[in-house]
Amino acid sequence: MTEKTLSKIAWLRFWARMFDYFLFGFIFLVLTSHIPNFTTYPVLFFFVQILFLVSSEAMFISRTGTTPGKKFLGIHIVGKQTCIIPFQIALYRTFWAYVKGLWLGLPVIMFIPAWFSKRRYMKTGTTIWDEAAQTEIVMSPSNLFRRVMFVIVFILIMFLIGNYSLLQQAVQQAK
Repeated sequence: MTEKTLSKIAWLRFWARMFDYFLFGFIFLVLTSHIPNFTTYPVLFFFVQILFLVSSEAMFISRTGTTPGKKFLGIHIVGKQTCIIPFQIALYRTFWAYVKGLWLGLPVIMFIPAWFSKRRYMKTGTTIWDEAAQTEIVMSPSNLFRRVMFVIVFILIMFLIGNYSLLQQAVQQAK
């Protein structure tokens, strides 16, 4: 593959991961918002959220070979030996993607390992986590409509996260 193609795929992979990160994070927020005092323990909240994010992504990959964000952008994950990835391998892959590729999503500094991962991908055509799990990326054509929908849904998810407390208050007042 050319350097331009690898760079494009690297960015698509990054934005697909961010989409999934925000989508699964929003779902986690909704599911845990009814647990009293859960957010008063930020370290516990953070680790339970990472566990939820990793297991959710792994479940999608093992069942469908992709995640919602990857699906929008035409990205599929396959095993080098088999097309279907078992849950344990998907979990292993996703765990290392979050640990080595995003440093567990820690704000701001998560872009440092993402940059190094992109550089490695540009040189080798693979990531540390794909190599460790013996998986590879298969790209299917992504049309303009899917990419526009990706952006619209991504913005909607960020809007919902940013205004979640206001939405909760509106629901409470409506009752």
